[in-house]
Amino acid sequence: MQVAVFHPGVQHSWQTALALQDLGRLEWYATSIFRRADRFPFTLENLLPGALGRATRREFSRFDFPQLADARIITPGSTAEWIERLTARAGFLGPSRRINDLGNDLFARALEREIRTDIPYAVWGYNSASQRVFATAKACGRLAILDRTIGDWRYFNHQLEIIRQTHADWFIPGVEPQNAQRIARDDAEYSLADVILCGSEFAAATVRQFAGSPDIAEKLRVLPYCFDEALFGNMPAPAPVPKSGPVKFLFTGLAGLRKGFHHVLEAIAQLPRSDAELTVVGQLSIPDAIFARYADRITYRRTVPRSEMPAIMADHHALLFPSYFEGSALTLVEGLASGLALIQTSQSGNGVTPDTGICLAKPGTSELLGAMRQMIDDRDRLDAMRVAAQHEAQRYRFAQYRHGISQLLVDLAC
Repeated sequence: MQVAVFHPGVQHSWQTALALQDLGRLEWYATSIFRRADRFPFTLENLLPGALGRATRREFSRFDFPQLADARIITPGSTAEWIERLTARAGFLGPSRRINDLGNDLFARALEREIRTDIPYAVWGYNSASQRVFATAKACGRLAILDRTIGDWRYFNHQLEIIRQTHADWFIPGVEPQNAQRIARDDAEYSLADVILCGSEFAAATVRQFAGSPDIAEKLRVLPYCFDEALFGNMPAPAPVPKSGPVKFLFTGLAGLRKGFHHVLEAIAQLPRSDAELTVVGQLSIPDAIFARYADRITYRRTVPRSEMPAIMADHHALLFPSYFEGSALTLVEGLASGLALIQTSQSGNGVTPDTGICLAKPGTSELLGAMRQMIDDRDRLDAMRVAAQHEAQRYRFAQYRHGISQLLVDLAC
């Protein structure tokens, strides 16, 4: 049986679609934004002059997946997706979340006609955007595969209150517990799905803990994500870290409380400049006034095209990711492929092993600081971790991800 993949954004859905295409099993791929050079707004990249044109081209490159050029691509709801992204970039997280919910609903409604055809195929959707499509699919007798890219939000809500006890002044509008409506929608997706995929054992454990039903637990499977081999598949071997001078640490992703960014800032502030440098790549999600206290210790780049990330990673020694809550952070396996030692929490997902870095006992400033000092003080071990990282990365190549999907379809008799 064929499989149709739908995601109102992107995440790793294009890799899912590509794997199914390689297996000869892709019916269609629906996503709100897919770069086609001859269609608006992508035509702007060749019309806008100078720096503006280059910036537009870099932004649009996020949605360029030439490997899927021959697939049937459906792109409903692109206007809402662009508005959501612009709102989020402007720092309006609350409105952005509401626009996201509206856009997801419009996206799902647009797919209902496709779902109601007589052509037999399964549907593969993603969390918080699949309830309506799954309900229609089940009414049509279709198999529904839920790709849960994050842990259960009830775990996050509990962690957020723990953070608030010590860092209440670091919160910005829009950083708040997930509401009952969103959690109810997720529960509905759990119930409608025939199988629930999580990217890591941690994410699966949170669903198992909070879903409250043995039937839901039986649906869970772990399918680890892969890195983008077009970007990270041929990274150079890491050069030895200099015996003196600063170790170059990197943080990537949304720079906010959920990802433990407050611990990153507090830790770097306690290390001498001669021992540690920090680069941050990602949108800030903390108050500007608080970030300003640490800005002189950081090289900050708000957002960059994904095509620039391999060079950035190759220029650093270790990746910091003390997250409280993830599905499984792709930046960790990208870091492995780039030869970065990892400092992460188990809540961050797949990545670190005893040979490739340090797994923190919990998110915390003292825990992170101690791990950073270990790497600064023992650079031979740091070098060994970086070499081991690229070997460990072989577990997260696209071929392994594709094989996991192939085995899933066999198990489901799909």
